Amino acid sequence: MSDTKPSAAASNAAVQGELWSSDPQSWAETAEGRILPLYERILLRLQPHSGTRLLDAGCGAGLFADLAARTGAKVMGLDAAPGLIAYARAHRPGPRYVVGDLGRIPFRDDAFDTVTAFNAVHYAADPHRALAEIARVSADRAVLTVGAGPDQARSAALVNPLAAPAEVPDAEAFDLTDPAAAGEALRRAGFATATTFDIAFDVDYASVDAAVAAQLPAGPVTAAVRHSGRAAVDAALRTLFAPLTRADGTVRMGMVFRCHLAAH
Repeated sequence: MSDTKPSAAASNAAVQGELWSSDPQSWAETAEGRILPLYERILLRLQPHSGTRLLDAGCGAGLFADLAARTGAKVMGLDAAPGLIAYARAHRPGPRYVVGDLGRIPFRDDAFDTVTAFNAVHYAADPHRALAEIARVSADRAVLTVGAGPDQARSAALVNPLAAPAEVPDAEAFDLTDPAAAGEALRRAGFATATTFDIAFDVDYASVDAAVAAQLPAGPVTAAVRHSGRAAVDAALRTLFAPLTRADGTVRMGMVFRCHLAAH
């Protein structure tokens, strides 16, 4: 009898796809735009042009894919979350989109000139395999990013323990914030060179309530709510934002993204 159980990678993609599909509209309209400065600065560095074949791997609700398509690039977005892909198709129709797994990217070798993967690789069941897949489908270069700021680290430290361990990334098992380790992993995946740089900016919220609401659609926060309840997660997020709240009640959160530009 053949084994019909899904593979660990397929199961992980399904779990992450469900978590990130919990509220795609809120993610797209209240959360995704927080990192618009990251997208804009990566676009300035990449300078895609008319005809550039670009894959945004882990494209979310399609914000970066849409920005890239406006340059004339031929853009494909890939994400494991059907809800986010449905939102992208409905609201950001310039690129093409497909539901898929970073560990098994459904395109031929060298199908794209450039691949971007914003804060996505560490969610794969096997991040090293995801890097190899990104290297396989990119003919020229790839950019990968991961949150690396102290406020982001504190957020993960408060929220992730409230989720089931299998539903949030294991930072100790795979750490893209370490430039040397990330560079070695990218070279092992098939890239010839890798350089690292940081992009930093602040995100402002009108109130603590607004700051909390903006976190809720994210996959790890959804996982935490399911496992530990909304009250526990709300308390953790308010602990996060308390020292970031200014005298007028607004909240300023510092964001730092470690970016790796890899080339063949």
